[in-house]
Amino acid sequence: MIPDVLGYRLNDAVSLLKNSGYKVTVVITDPPGGSPGGPERVVRLEAKGSDEVVLTVACEEKGKGGIHNGL
Repeated sequence: MIPDVLGYRLNDAVSLLKNSGYKVTVVITDPPGGSPGGPERVVRLEAKGSDEVVLTVACEEKGKGGIHNGL
């Protein structure tokens, strides 16, 4: 079973998946509107075969989300 890394920071997600035996491809996307610049987080995980995954990541918008910003 593929570890669920949705919402993880990119480096943490890649490390976890590689340590679990998966080949990882990363696709970068921008959040809709706003000003990206925060940490890159996994927003989509797609299995490609039995040992390969594609991660789609986006930078968080500065000042949005998280416990320190009202969520």
